[in-house]
Amino acid sequence: TVSFFNELKDRLCHRRISALSIVPFSCHPPKAFAMSDSKSNNDEEVTKANTALPTIDESTTAFSHIPEHGFSLFLAKRTKTIHFVRHAEGAHNQANRAAGNDLPVTFSTHGSWDYVDARLTPQGIQQCVTVRRTLLNDVNPQLIVVSPFTRTLQTAHILFGGDRIPFIVHEDCRERSGKFTCDKRRPKTEIVKDMQPVYDYTMDSIDFDQFGYSEEEDRHWTPERESDDHVTERAISFCQWLATRPETEIAVVTHSSWLKHLFRAFGEQVEHRDQANLHRLAGNAEVRSVCLALHRGFYPKGRWEKIATKDGGGEEDMFIPDDHSFRRFRWAPTHERVAQLHNELC
Repeated sequence: TVSFFNELKDRLCHRRISALSIVPFSCHPPKAFAMSDSKSNNDEEVTKANTALPTIDESTTAFSHIPEHGFSLFLAKRTKTIHFVRHAEGAHNQANRAAGNDLPVTFSTHGSWDYVDARLTPQGIQQCVTVRRTLLNDVNPQLIVVSPFTRTLQTAHILFGGDRIPFIVHEDCRERSGKFTCDKRRPKTEIVKDMQPVYDYTMDSIDFDQFGYSEEEDRHWTPERESDDHVTERAISFCQWLATRPETEIAVVTHSSWLKHLFRAFGEQVEHRDQANLHRLAGNAEVRSVCLALHRGFYPKGRWEKIATKDGGGEEDMFIPDDHSFRRFRWAPTHERVAQLHNELC
């Protein structure tokens, strides 16, 4: 049995180290938006009680994949639909397209610091409006995760704002850092001052603090470009965080180089057209949807608690995430847990 699984593991078309598979099934680039390898338009780049998936250790597979059959079987609850969205056109994209290269945003170029944490252009804003009107009919996220940059916060709000979907800012889906001034963010207080009223206007809840903006200033940016390996590790770590989330459909608004590093870590042996769709650089405001399949149990930080059973005849274990944003869907408190909290007040 051990040798069988070792052989099987060696034949799988994914990186086992991440305990995830990413399978492309939909890409929606707006037809009018050109794609290239330049930053002128493309930046360089769980249940013990039906409330959680069962615990699965690192060495146990949670899926069936036999290459000769031509398909894999996963329980639906072990898969998530993730809609990755690249931000719409920013001022830095416009400047680089006009120059035909990345010099306008290279830190040593005169005037390049005008593009720090670049905002969307009017065309970029219209791209978002067009995408929302035409490409999001089958996109129904339960959560929006967004990079901490102004252009991604703008893109996320125009695409998904006003629908009472919670937004979370997450540092790990920020753009590849270094060298280009557009990839250095402004101080947190400046961004929140600009963006909080915009989200408040449409009565949208956005969490700037729990997973985003670890510091007031951008300490990640240096004149040297962040290494390829580090960006890839950060992107895979982010997807492992997505695996712990209670939602089954999530939108992630991020950047082209970050997406390139994530997608090119997967799909090395898939059909060549799928590989091409997965690996190509994303265009501005492109929506690329994938299936995230979980090969083992993923849990956020939290604790197990004993709660009364529905019939009141005993106790059962319930997992309670530490962070309140996780207490939805499969991590939602049961009626019994809510009743228990009120009994403790008596």
